[in-house]
Amino acid sequence: MDASGVGGQVGGVQAGGFVAYSPLARGFLSGAVKSRDQYAADDFRQYTAFWNPENFEANLAVVGKLTESAESKGVTLAQVALAWLLAEKDYIVPIPGSRNPDRVAQNIAAADLGLTADDLARIVEIAPDGGLGGHLN
Repeated sequence: MDASGVGGQVGGVQAGGFVAYSPLARGFLSGAVKSRDQYAADDFRQYTAFWNPENFEANLAVVGKLTESAESKGVTLAQVALAWLLAEKDYIVPIPGSRNPDRVAQNIAAADLGLTADDLARIVEIAPDGGLGGHLN
């Protein structure tokens, strides 16, 4: 999806926006991802490309590298993912879901996580295309 032209100023007020649905890649960036065979046969991950056998190991390697980067900053992978979205464009609004109050607090804290230019470059170096099988075109 191309978000060019989304957002902008109208009379000095930000207009438009882009809501990032499932900003943690349907849980893949939660830090607790499991392989497809560990979920029930009717679980949505059975039909999600991130979990396809041909994509899973490569995506898991990306998650591992991103997790190392997050841990070096003393934060979670989910926080880095959310902070990256917030740093990309000021009109991007991630909406992570969570049933766990601790996760909600971590998600909120991601808004205060300042990623440096080096951090952002490292993320692009690790995942230049965002992952395998996760694009919505």
